[in-house]
Amino acid sequence: MKILTDQAIENKFRALLDEGHQILKHCGWDGGKYTQKFPNDVDYQRWSIQAANLIDRVCGRNSVHYQSINSILARPDRLNSFHLKDCVGILEGAHNDYADGFLAEIRYLVRADLIEDFLTQAEALLDNGYHAAAASLAGAVLEDTLRKLCDKHAIGYNPVKTNIEALNTDLARVAIYDKLAQKEITAKAHLRNEADHGHFGNVKEQDVKDMLRWVQRFAAEHLK
Repeated sequence: MKILTDQAIENKFRALLDEGHQILKHCGWDGGKYTQKFPNDVDYQRWSIQAANLIDRVCGRNSVHYQSINSILARPDRLNSFHLKDCVGILEGAHNDYADGFLAEIRYLVRADLIEDFLTQAEALLDNGYHAAAASLAGAVLEDTLRKLCDKHAIGYNPVKTNIEALNTDLARVAIYDKLAQKEITAKAHLRNEADHGHFGNVKEQDVKDMLRWVQRFAAEHLK
């Protein structure tokens, strides 16, 4: 299944909602009735299936959002385009809950998938002899993981100036992980800095391999 990023999810929500609102406007929906005509049946069926699929992937089939839209699409009159207004409302609710963080566990699953994808790219760089590039990418993944941990635990940080060590200190201070993990993160940050500053002689293949494995385990454990 194709990896969905936060931005891809937001873009899909926005595109479907914009289209849904345009159809309702074109049909003269005034909040109580269609004043001009019902939505086109083909447009309604296509749009509602896409909306249900997005809600399924983002919110899950046990969510009230999916159950609500599925109850409409399972009705005997499910092909009646009159129901477009209801489906648009359900999609709006799902989008608002996602944007407001009420579906945080889904966000972390999405981010975990994305992290795995970047680490796979780092492994490919390493396999082709680009040790420094792999260390830089793994370091970026580690920094992003620490930022997500701060978000998850409501720990404030400067999104522009904050680096791995600053995040590491803040997270360790409130015991999000133990001192051993804090020490490992410091070591990984040092290896990344060596790579970023062109000190390639200090970036050993085995150290980078160990870094990739460790970052993968750390992210899997803490972004679940």
